[in-house]
Amino acid sequence: MFNQTGLRIGALQRGDSGVYGARIKLHPAMVEDQFFNLSIYESVPSPRTRSQLLASTLEWCNVTLQCQGAGKGAVNVTWKRDNIVWERSSERHQLSPDGTTLRLSLPPAATNGTLACTVSNPADRRVVLFDLGAICQAGGGQSGFSKSGYIVLTLILLALSMGGAFWCWRVNSDKAAEPAASHTAPAEEPPPEPPGTGTERRSPPEGNDQGPSPTGNDEEPSAEQKAPVTTVHEQPHQAPGDTGEE
Repeated sequence: MFNQTGLRIGALQRGDSGVYGARIKLHPAMVEDQFFNLSIYESVPSPRTRSQLLASTLEWCNVTLQCQGAGKGAVNVTWKRDNIVWERSSERHQLSPDGTTLRLSLPPAATNGTLACTVSNPADRRVVLFDLGAICQAGGGQSGFSKSGYIVLTLILLALSMGGAFWCWRVNSDKAAEPAASHTAPAEEPPPEPPGTGTERRSPPEGNDQGPSPTGNDEEPSAEQKAPVTTVHEQPHQAPGDTGEE
């Protein structure tokens, strides 16, 4: 009898799952047994989602979408767009065997709108929407890298900029050290000349020490050299009376 007999169970737990039986007695002597299978499911938490832009050009947008259940127990994942459920792979989209990953190749006209991912079990369900236009516009209409590619490129540029700054600092430090070293270093004395290599200066010869001048370079003697030299011999004078012989 509908709404007159029933069994209500509150605060369900996993151990409450099983088969429940009911026996109905009808007058005068009719007995009827019925069985109910009770299954307990946990609530479906918000699924884990991830979108990755593989390439975005003026003609195509290639993306990968992931939608996974985060709770315990088995869940079902379905993809829907414009009330059409995508259950199998096609020319423009590839679906993983477990249904959690979807790869799309869309023309610009197909990027307008949203794609719904539903994670459900027989007792609960959660729906997540992906904005295809926002995901494809992340590439700016040009060929784009994935998120990991941008991270690697950023690290490479950062390393190059740090290396260039360090090289400039080393060059400036070396240039600043060179003037300081030139002021503090003592002046070096020139090495002594070996004997016999210098030019000896001698006083002009006097008197007869002067040798003959080379041929072709004869010069006229001076007035002192032309005057004759007179030699005077002095003789002793004898006193008168001393001429006799002793």
